[in-house]
Amino acid sequence: MFAEGNPEVLVVGAGPVGLFAALHLAKQGITVEIVDSGVWACKHSYALALYPQTLNLLREVGVLDRLMSNAYPVRNLALCDRNGTRARVRLGDASDPLGCLAVVRQDVIEDMLEHALREAGVAVHWRHDISALQPAADHVTATVDRLEKESRGYVVAHTEWVVGRRWDLQTPFVLGADGYNSRVRRTLNIEYPEVAPAQYYAVFEFETDAKLGDEAHIVFGPGTSDVLWPLPGNLCRWSFQLTDYHDSVAEEMKDRLLRSGFGYFPTERPKDRNEGSENKYPAVLDEKHLTDLIAARATWFHGSIEKIHWRTVVRFEHRLAASFGQHRTWLAGDAAHLAGPVAVQSMNIGLFEAHEFSNLIAGILRGRGTLADLDACGDRWHAEWRRLQGLEAPLQAVAETDPWIAEHAVDLPGCLPGFGAEVAQLAAQIGLVSPPVHSKTAVP
Repeated sequence: MFAEGNPEVLVVGAGPVGLFAALHLAKQGITVEIVDSGVWACKHSYALALYPQTLNLLREVGVLDRLMSNAYPVRNLALCDRNGTRARVRLGDASDPLGCLAVVRQDVIEDMLEHALREAGVAVHWRHDISALQPAADHVTATVDRLEKESRGYVVAHTEWVVGRRWDLQTPFVLGADGYNSRVRRTLNIEYPEVAPAQYYAVFEFETDAKLGDEAHIVFGPGTSDVLWPLPGNLCRWSFQLTDYHDSVAEEMKDRLLRSGFGYFPTERPKDRNEGSENKYPAVLDEKHLTDLIAARATWFHGSIEKIHWRTVVRFEHRLAASFGQHRTWLAGDAAHLAGPVAVQSMNIGLFEAHEFSNLIAGILRGRGTLADLDACGDRWHAEWRRLQGLEAPLQAVAETDPWIAEHAVDLPGCLPGFGAEVAQLAAQIGLVSPPVHSKTAVP
């Protein structure tokens, strides 16, 4: 049930970014409600690693210790070709427990954040959708739909989700963290164009006897960027870019939307969030194709392929919203950007966006800031994402840069786990220079 009265902030979307935003606001004494149109939290998703700087955010809201007890620490990135490692990037000081990528699946992250949110007195309202937002000078009116199952059909019975109740609430601020098909973004009429061609990846999680240590591996080939993640429990995940694969249904849907003038709608990305999700395996997910990919692209991987726990093909689009919001309604995470899969950027950086927007909103509600602060925040993140998407200030090689690194400099912004100054520091280890981003204020 919703609390009595109107919340100070309505968070839309209960993925990691939305859950973190709601928790961070609640910890600051802000009354918050969080809704999600899904039936329950996702059971499996692509995102699986948290940056060293992200871990400090989770410590701030009190979930770090529990999370790290479930995580696999990765302290180095091995940059490879098909024959082996060509360079390494060190992610932090070996003496620092948080100087690592914490490899932990998104569903585990969401479970921990939702548990902490309940302890803070805030429940996620699953099966609730926002069908309309009406801005006013000092608030936003949000129309909330509670979804319910309804049985239909006479000869062939079936059930479907329908609106069981609809009501309006008024809130000073809305934060949309409702994913790539964001209803919040669409109600604001913010364009969401593709900024680079989409990429297909075949993803395999399986048991293995490979000794991967504390390294993740990024493998560059002719026109491909693949990644190998070590996982807890003697598991690993290989993600292989499929340069000659196209989902005809997804591509046809995209073309139909373009012909109809709706070029800013992303295609579906599987996350196993809804009841009744099914996996259908195309031929590219056969175990033989997995072994063929390893043999062709990573001759150095000699680990066994035992039970495959998860396999899927994902279409990763590269999109950037025209803005991060306006006035009293703002976006964070996939609602504002989609990126490639290698560096898990959209989730990690989305958490920082949520952190900054939440801090500014809390300050405004308590008389310590103005709406102009939110405008400046949105501009900074938009400028940073232009760099991450390769639209501005790409990484540059210098005379001393290894030629192999220089050859792949254009691919590395989407592979290094960080943003802003952290990316510059990581890039410097392999002889690349990160030019400054053109924005009024540096991203914190």
